[in-house]
Formats: sequence, structure tokens, C-alpha cells
Amino acid sequence: MEETAATLILGVGNVALGDEGFGIHVARRIKEIGVSDNVKVEAGGVAGFDLLGLLPGIQRLVIVDVMDADMPPGEIGWFELDPDFKSSEAAKLSFHQVGVVELLQIAGVIGLKPKVEFLVTRPMHLEWSFELSPEVQQAADKAVKFLRNLFPFCSPPNQ
Repeated sequence: MEETAATLILGVGNVALGDEGFGIHVARRIKEIGVSDNVKVEAGGVAGFDLLGLLPGIQRLVIVDVMDADMPPGEIGWFELDPDFKSSEAAKLSFHQVGVVELLQIAGVIGLKPKVEFLVTRPMHLEWSFELSPEVQQAADKAVKFLRNLFPFCSPPNQ
């Protein structure tokens, strides 16, 4: 029987909309670095309910995304979601909150209730581009370093 990961690092966003792809860029870099067997890393895009299948067995969910947060682009923020959050309170969670908020609500309804944490940055530009702005690229670098420190199982990148 295959053991499932206890932690899921989930990068979400739209990689074709510049800084909106922050979570995807971070997840891809963490996957390249590598993680231990008890951690899964997924670049979830904007898949919404399709991501529900990733949650069984997950005790800790780290969502990496952009947010209209009170911070300058290039900085990162970290917070834990209150387990009793309401969708009206969660409207600021994401620029594509329909997927994230509703995913978490449906997960709770079917008994999947991992601890949910967010690693976020504020976008500089949301426009057609596959590249991050320099400011959000700095945030991605900080996010990768932060996750490597938070989860020391990440091995150093190949040099």
C-alpha cells in the first residue's frame, strides 16, 4: 500500500498572467530541489475542484499564491487560515478565490480538514506574460528559501 504525504505544498495561479503565476513558479522550483516522502508538491494552476483529489491523507496544506495583501510586491507573507473561516472573510485569499475558497469548503464538507497555511506575495503586474516581474521574482526566491527553511527536508539545489 502506497503511503500518502502528510503535507502538500500547492502552488496555484495562472502562469500565463505574469505575477499571477507566482505559486506555480515556486512549486516548480521546490519540485526541482526535491522533498522527502512525507511531502508532496503540486503546481495546481487554477484547477479548482480537480485539486480535491490531492487532499485525502493530507494533514497540512501550504498554498502558495498571490494575494491583494498589505505588503509591497517582492515581499512574502505567511499566515494560517482559521479553521472556522467563512467564505465572506476569505474573499481576499486569492485573485482566483473561487477555486481556493470553494475547494477548502468542499474539502471540509467531505471530512478533509488539513491545517491550511498560505505563503503569499502581492503581484506587481497581472498581464499576459509567462514571466514574473522582477519584484515578484524576488518574492519567489524568498518563498523558496522560506520553504526550504520551514521544511528542512528540501535538499540544496544541484549546482
